[in-house]
Amino acid sequence: MFDFWLFLMLGLAGSAGPAHIGFRLLAHRHHRDRGWPFAEGSEDGQWGYSWWLMKRGYAAQADRDMGFFGFWGMVSGWIAALALIASGVLIAVRQ
Repeated sequence: MFDFWLFLMLGLAGSAGPAHIGFRLLAHRHHRDRGWPFAEGSEDGQWGYSWWLMKRGYAAQADRDMGFFGFWGMVSGWIAALALIASGVLIAVRQ
């Protein structure tokens, strides 16, 4: 049964991770193209921007496209993070 859960969690992390990165790139590009100021620590497009998305920092812009990219980037980021944590727990329990 642990093998099934481990396979499921790794699959979730493996599909949500690339989705998060893709939506994050689209959100960052849209953010930069609109000329909006970046939050401190997220202007370089590194992982600080992912955290900004997952904290719903994009809500202040009230832009429909940014809301779409940001929301799905946030959801897929949290799914990937939780799936990776669950995978680690399952690997530890299995040992």
